[in-house]
Order: sequence, then C-alpha cells, then structure tokens
Amino acid sequence: MKRAAICVADPWNYIPDYESDYSIMVINPGSHPDRIQYLLDNADYSVLVTKDQVTYRDGGDYPGERLFWYTSGTTGDSKFYSFSHSNVDHAISSVISAYNLTANDRYVSVMPLWHAHGQMFYHVAKKIGMETAYLNFNRIHSIVDYSPTFITAVPEILKLLVKQKFDSLRFVRTASAALSNANYHLFKNAFDVPVIEAFGMTETCSQCFTNPLYGEQRIGTIGHPAGVEAQIVDGRLHLQGPAIFKSGWFDTQDLAEVDDDGYYKIVGRAVDTINIRGVKYNPLSIEQQIMEKIPGVGECVIFGTDRIKCLYTGDIDPVLIRNFLTSINNHCRPVLLQRVDQIPVSPPIGKISKKWLDKNYT
Repeated sequence: MKRAAICVADPWNYIPDYESDYSIMVINPGSHPDRIQYLLDNADYSVLVTKDQVTYRDGGDYPGERLFWYTSGTTGDSKFYSFSHSNVDHAISSVISAYNLTANDRYVSVMPLWHAHGQMFYHVAKKIGMETAYLNFNRIHSIVDYSPTFITAVPEILKLLVKQKFDSLRFVRTASAALSNANYHLFKNAFDVPVIEAFGMTETCSQCFTNPLYGEQRIGTIGHPAGVEAQIVDGRLHLQGPAIFKSGWFDTQDLAEVDDDGYYKIVGRAVDTINIRGVKYNPLSIEQQIMEKIPGVGECVIFGTDRIKCLYTGDIDPVLIRNFLTSINNHCRPVLLQRVDQIPVSPPIGKISKKWLDKNYT
C-alpha cells in the first residue's frame, strides 16, 4: 500500500478518491509551511493532494496500512503511527457500540479531519452510512441547520454552540481536551442531553475510554475502557488492545487513577511534572486545589519545567494565588502569575498544551 498525503481545506471531498488504493494521511493546509514540510518529510508519500495540484512521486510500500497519523507536535516533534485495516475496523466498532450509533443518526463534523478525533468519526459515519455534513470553522454556527443527533468536539468548540437551539440531539460527546466541572454544567444546562466525556489518543486510533451513554456520566473522569484493556502501573496508565499501534502493553505516559466502580481519571502527564530541586509537583493537582480553595477563579493552568508558572481567569487578587502556591512550598512561588481573558490553547485544534505554554510564556 502506498501513502496519499491530502493537504486541502476539505479533505472529505478527496479521501474517497484515494482510500481504496492508498493509505491516508491528512495534513492541515493552514499550518506554517515549515510544519507542512516537516510532516511531508516524514510521510514517505506517493501522492500529494493540494488545492492546486496532485503530485506523484516514488514513495515506499506499506502492506496492509490504512491510516498514517501523527501527534500534534506543537514544537515540531510529532510522533508518527501506522494503522492497519484491522486496527481501524476495531476502533470504528468500539465507537459505534459505545454510543449506539445507527444509520438513523445525523452527524455534523466540526472537528478537523487532520486530527484523530475528526478523522475517526469520518470513518465511523461512513461505515454506518448515516447522513453526514462537514463544516469548516467559519461555518460552525450553521450546525443547527442540519439537525444533528449528536455532536462530538473539544470543549472550546462546544462552548461556541451553547446558545444554539437543537431539536434532535440525543447526546454530546467531548474529548481531546479535559472537560472542566464548570464546562460540564454549562453544556448540560445548554444542551439538556447526556454530556459524555471520552478520552482518545492518536496511538490508540482515537477513542480508548468513555463515560457511558446509558448510566452515570461521572464528572471529572474519562469513564471506562472502550475497546482496550487498561492497567495502572506505578501511577501510570498502560493500555493494550487490537486498535493500538503496537502489540502488548503501551505506556501512555499519563498519570491515572481508577475508582471502585471502574471509572478512570487522568490526573496529569508524566512529561508535565514540574521538578523543583528534586521535589516533583503534579500541575493538575495544583490546579484543582486552586479551583476548590480560591473562589472567583474561573480557570487556571499550572505549567513549567523547574519553576512554577500560572495563568488564570477571573477578577481576583493575584496575591491570593501567590500565597496559596507559596503555602504548598516556598519553592512553588510562581515565576509567572498572569491573569488572562481565557486560557490560551495551542494551534490548530484548540487544546491546552503545557509544553506549548512553557515555550510561549517565559
């Protein structure tokens, strides 16, 4: 199987022309030219589709490959993963089963197809044969015209839709970025349907955990394993299953917990741990404590490498946050404490990246 790299604003119009003969890689045409070239340099593609032309070259052969995905790599260090037909089919079946999706559903894609979240649901919708529409970001508010029966998106996109009046929704799914308690209640009140937090990774061919459609949607958790086996080893989440890019157990690098009812919770990333003079601090834990103990904080994010940095929203005295951080340990006195109108997200998918923030807020 050869690879086709599709780099257009409307990839859904091109994928059907190539997916029977090529493994598909989708690239955001709005990315910086250096980023696009970096991805192409690692793609070993045989066909490159852009808005201006189709270019053929002598790329490699990848027997059995169906999709070629990459992580967001906001600093240019993406990892690349190959998925077979079997991997993808298993992931599709897991999503269909989790949400009882049928050909009677109507799906409107508001997630870009160069992101695993959006591309997996492209394949799910096609497998089922449900009515489907694709909207670029500048048309997102027209979603109501299509009467979707479900919506799946990152929280930042869902926040743009809370004033819309939907007539056929049966659930809203949020994934690819953590769902705060405040956003959960915002979405629940606005949409008046189950709000389901799920968790997916590029490495697992998208979804690998979800809260149940029928049953308790437990706030602050990613739910139960979906199509994977899970175990926590030394505080870190390990997965294995037929949709994952490799056989055997895969260390996700996520710090996790599981409660007595089998609901999993991501409590941080090993890579985000802040090491200050040999003492390790979990940013997510600190964020949760700030939110619980300091009224008036809307949102906050803690990040850094060997010193603590903090961005927050809300009209409060920053001294309150500074004093709280110092109360944890004098080493936690922040070198950056800044109020912002909203927590910045890394381009292009609207996801908070502590690594990106650390690079851009010095």
